[in-house]
Amino acid sequence: MSVTKQRDALQLLELMGSFPWYVEKFIEHKKTKKNSPSTLLGYLRDITFFFRWMMTEGLTPAAEMKHIPLQDLNDLKKETVESYILYLQESHLYERSALLTKPTRSAKKEYSDRTISRKISSLKSLFHYLAALAEDDNGESYLTRNVLAKIEVETIELTPLARANAIRAKILIDDEIYQFVDFVYNGYLAHCNTVKKQQFHLQNRDRDTAIVALILSGGFRVSEIVSLDLSDIVMEKNQLKMVRKGKKEDAPFFSDWGKEYLGRYLQERDKYMPSHQEDAVFLAVSPTNPNGHRIEVRSVQKLVKKYAKAFGIPDLSVHKLRHSFATQFLRLNPDPHQLQAQLGHSKIETTMQYAHVLEDALGKAVNRTT
Repeated sequence: MSVTKQRDALQLLELMGSFPWYVEKFIEHKKTKKNSPSTLLGYLRDITFFFRWMMTEGLTPAAEMKHIPLQDLNDLKKETVESYILYLQESHLYERSALLTKPTRSAKKEYSDRTISRKISSLKSLFHYLAALAEDDNGESYLTRNVLAKIEVETIELTPLARANAIRAKILIDDEIYQFVDFVYNGYLAHCNTVKKQQFHLQNRDRDTAIVALILSGGFRVSEIVSLDLSDIVMEKNQLKMVRKGKKEDAPFFSDWGKEYLGRYLQERDKYMPSHQEDAVFLAVSPTNPNGHRIEVRSVQKLVKKYAKAFGIPDLSVHKLRHSFATQFLRLNPDPHQLQAQLGHSKIETTMQYAHVLEDALGKAVNRTT
């Protein structure tokens, strides 16, 4: 199990005490289906939001989530769940303050249709388990009626061309890849308007540049980068040993270009003063832990967004760096099966979306028609 999954598994155990027994049963059921700890945490976040809404709306007498009786779910009406969907659509107007203990800036943003569909799908999964899969000591279902079965979740299917068009506007193309990495190392310093920010950037720019360049030189997931140990790097072969989605062991490659930045960072890694037992490749320090320790996924996501905004492509995310690599790969190496192996995709259809990102042949063919 990767370090990220171990951390999520521990967080899952800590949170379970806040939920009713039947939610714990649901999570145990999902574990048997080999759902990852991060997926299970996603279920809990969506269930938490709904339970807090029930408590706020007076749909349960319980003062805490863990005391919400099963009967309260059984008594829910279709109109009640539809009211919850309306709340999700409009909750940004109230900054979701009634359901969040510490509303953040994102609480002011409107939920996308995709996010709302996911939140309802999580509830549908819980209710389906309670009504159709689980049974008590007498062999009876936990719920006698499943109100979520009456709720339709509209999903918008995107064609490969539509997905490709959505990706195209948010990735780095050709020389932008090298320009962005150079900006992280050299250009961002001009955006540091205080001495403290300058010192912070100079302290971390070798690390940050290595992370960005490594993803762009191999198309790795952020969780795969964060979970890397020193023993996972095979420098002489330009390979990284890792466990990918589905618990698959793999050893994908990275380019000589990315290797240069990785090597530069590794020479500076000791300045984070890690303990002798710390094997993580990419380190961070904090006021509560001044010794170098494994950087977190969220920290990498934030630092990429910081550089992307200053670079002028605010929609660029750490996952879009993976998209950038995949698109560039197919431009120069038109073999989707090789890319599938490099990215660790189980289905070639997932890989093929990148074949359309910069594909102008269809437009030219249409133009020739008339």
